[in-house]
Amino acid sequence: MKSFDDKMVRINLSRGDISTEKIDKEILRKYPGGKALGYYIIATEVPPASSPISPENKLLFVPGALSGLSPGASKVAVVSISPETGLLHDGYAGDRFGPFLRRWGIRAVIVEGKANRPVYLIIGNKIKIESAESIWGSGVYSATDTLWNRHGDGAVAMIGPAGENTVRFANIMFDTERSAGRGGLGAVMGSKNLKAVFVQPINLKKVQIKIQNVEKWDAFRAELYEKYEKNSSPSLKVYGTTDGLVGSARRGMSPGYNFLKPYLPDAITKKLGGEEAKKYEIEPERFIHGKSCPVKCARYVEVKRRDEKIRVKPEYESLAMLGAATGIFDFEEVSYLIHLANDLGIDSIATGNIIGWLFELVEKGEITEQELGFSVFGFGDAQAEERLMHQIANRHGIGAILAEGVRRASEILNRGQNEAVHVKGLEAPAWDPRGLRTYALSYATADVGASHLRGWPSPRSLPNDGHASELVPSMINARDMDALFDSLGLCKFIPYEMEDIENMYSMVTGENPDLKYVGWRVESIARVYDVIGGLNPCNDDIIPSRWWISEEEGPAVGNAAFQSMDDFIDAREEFYKLRGWHELGAPLPATLKKLGAEEFIDYAERALKNLKRRCEV
Repeated sequence: MKSFDDKMVRINLSRGDISTEKIDKEILRKYPGGKALGYYIIATEVPPASSPISPENKLLFVPGALSGLSPGASKVAVVSISPETGLLHDGYAGDRFGPFLRRWGIRAVIVEGKANRPVYLIIGNKIKIESAESIWGSGVYSATDTLWNRHGDGAVAMIGPAGENTVRFANIMFDTERSAGRGGLGAVMGSKNLKAVFVQPINLKKVQIKIQNVEKWDAFRAELYEKYEKNSSPSLKVYGTTDGLVGSARRGMSPGYNFLKPYLPDAITKKLGGEEAKKYEIEPERFIHGKSCPVKCARYVEVKRRDEKIRVKPEYESLAMLGAATGIFDFEEVSYLIHLANDLGIDSIATGNIIGWLFELVEKGEITEQELGFSVFGFGDAQAEERLMHQIANRHGIGAILAEGVRRASEILNRGQNEAVHVKGLEAPAWDPRGLRTYALSYATADVGASHLRGWPSPRSLPNDGHASELVPSMINARDMDALFDSLGLCKFIPYEMEDIENMYSMVTGENPDLKYVGWRVESIARVYDVIGGLNPCNDDIIPSRWWISEEEGPAVGNAAFQSMDDFIDAREEFYKLRGWHELGAPLPATLKKLGAEEFIDYAERALKNLKRRCEV
């Protein structure tokens, strides 16, 4: 694998040690980068059941194998144990961070231990640990500007006050507008007293990525750029993802009013739609890696709020969760709330989910004004939402409870469990599965919990149109492709074909590995690791109560997530069977051997033994 540099950087914050290591070529063949390599490192270096916010947990920044090389490939994976779920977790951000790491020849950055004071990292010609005491407590925007002014225009991963206060759904912001947003990885960063990671740009003449056949690669890359520029979604090119709420609501899949109203009429959703966003669109101030992307979906807007100009990059998930899920349909107001979430460093999906949950309980009279500490009238209360976001990030008042995530908050308050929409403790994103057959199974079985990026079943149909088990193979195929994209650093909005992916990888590496097993291998490793850590599929591979209630109007009227409990169980059993897992949901040792993951066979045996004991089989 001559074309890939195999340097891994290890930083122990407790001791202040910095070292570089070589990654074995055989490991890179099976775990080429991004998600795959990150999961492998955590599973081999962090003991199962480790506390997510303890020094023994590790935080990884792992660029995709093709990040910064192929058109639209710019993703970096952030991998750790989630403070929300206790599960192996991955988050992704685009733009410059991943490509910059790859250009320095770095395949992974492993952060260990805990600094005794706030610090940040500089990665470039030298790797240094610097004091962050002057920016600790600052919001993401001002702290990032400080580092840019101090060190130049590098790529920055930054946490806000939420991460510093270990809010369980704190995120990591990249260059202020892109985020590794799910699962609370910002809390892991904060628990290590790590405020930021700054990656310096590199002179392209000194780039340490070597390509096997440069001339052939350059021609092929140009060909792919033109091909996918023509074949990509026209809507993404015009609106980015800002028109997503209009589409999801038309399918009965919106998160409206804490998933009470999956269908919303166009007259409402267009207030947060693409045409409305166009009215405020501006050009970004800084260079973005998207110049190499054939889709260029990033959209930036400037809104005016209380005589202040706010610039932000709105996305569908943020508009839908901070807007529709909480009953707020004012574009300028929601854009400000997105900007605030970015600055505080909290996941917009989880934030909108838990505030929508709280608003519903307020309207039902299950939470009192005295408990809240201020007046909240429920859905549509933008002022209350803003105040709650500050309280969550700083763990003040009711925010200290909400900062624990919707599952724990409902347990602490001992109410609202039926209204809490999550899987395995991870709040549901902005796609209600009652509008798409078998999609709820993707949520139920995903390695991280409720993620919309773990396989969409096809062809598109409603749950009442047929048995959910019929579409399980398509969901698995989509999931494996998603995992491969996440391992190579590819954007899911570019409709890459497998043949092109294999050709790209071969041209860059000079090898022809079997990439089709990457997703299956990685998911099976995550499952045995998590089962040893305490995951019980008998009780955890399920969906929330809300999705068992049939939709009351719109195109999915009369549809619940599954036709019946038997329909769900049959589909789940089919998933386990096709995955080569035991009927209780743990991968069989023979499956790990088939996938070439022999180093985890002992884990598989332990996981199966533990699971049989828990389920009393």
